[in-house]
Amino acid sequence: MGLQDLSAAKRPSRRLSDGMRSPMGQVFARRFPPAAKRHNFMRLNLEKIREAEVNPNKTEIDNPAELTQTLKDLTLQMGANVVGVAEFNSNLTFADKEQLDHKYVIVFGISMAYDVMADISPASQDEVHLVYYSMDDIGLRLANQIGAYGYSARMQPNGGDFPLPAYGQLSGIGELGKHGSLISPELGSSFRLCAVSTDMPLVADGPRDHGIDEICTNCKVCQRFCPGEAIRPQKQVKNGILRWHIDTPACQPYFYQLYGCKLCLMVCPFNGRGHMKERFKPMAKTIRDAKDAAGMLRIIQDRNHLDFEEFADVLPEGVPSVKEKYGL
Repeated sequence: MGLQDLSAAKRPSRRLSDGMRSPMGQVFARRFPPAAKRHNFMRLNLEKIREAEVNPNKTEIDNPAELTQTLKDLTLQMGANVVGVAEFNSNLTFADKEQLDHKYVIVFGISMAYDVMADISPASQDEVHLVYYSMDDIGLRLANQIGAYGYSARMQPNGGDFPLPAYGQLSGIGELGKHGSLISPELGSSFRLCAVSTDMPLVADGPRDHGIDEICTNCKVCQRFCPGEAIRPQKQVKNGILRWHIDTPACQPYFYQLYGCKLCLMVCPFNGRGHMKERFKPMAKTIRDAKDAAGMLRIIQDRNHLDFEEFADVLPEGVPSVKEKYGL
């Protein structure tokens, strides 16, 4: 069964010293193409106004189920590909964030252009930040719709008040994969998440067992293709929850060097089951030809001629560069 037991969940913490403020993160951000920088700038501005203004003229909700469907339909009309509703769980709020008096979380995802994301290159950064900006824009508009009814609502971007994959699973739109990201039956692994939390009375969809966890247990593709060898083969208890775990310190140096490395997401076989099926076929052949991370990185380097020299002086002590580790 892929449904997780959250009864012993503890509020998760974050490594606040990491991210764009770290030396590696600063080099990573400098390499953003112009469009990615613009979308990232706009995202930061949206995050400043993510709390919706609440209409003092409150609308009484007589049919929460009907309103829930109305909001889900609206989210899809605004550009989301999948949407679900989860019950708010205070034990999932990050330890450094204020506790919200909210009851539900509307979670939605937008698919990424797979043929762009499948190659590690500056173009993939353009796609990532375009999708993130599009989601935050939808989330902000959805939050303001809820605020107009007279209820509190807050847009929850990547880096918001709680881990989005956890609520993605609780809303039923997917399950946590071995690579640490959500897997959707419709979208595979090639998508991003956003959410809106609220005190509006809604009806939760709840988690669903899609059979993904059982397949991840036996599948080792993402492990084999992880440049940082950061994907663990067994679940571990983290913050009171038995779940798949990624070794973040092992992942980050390669994530930054490889334009936000997405190899684990792109080689995931679930991409070949949903609407990305046709686009995944060329990747399936590349996976067979490459065999592992070393082979895949050589193929990508031949295509894109990536430069790793900027990271020479900012990598953690003892961590080899991609160039050194894989002979690129």
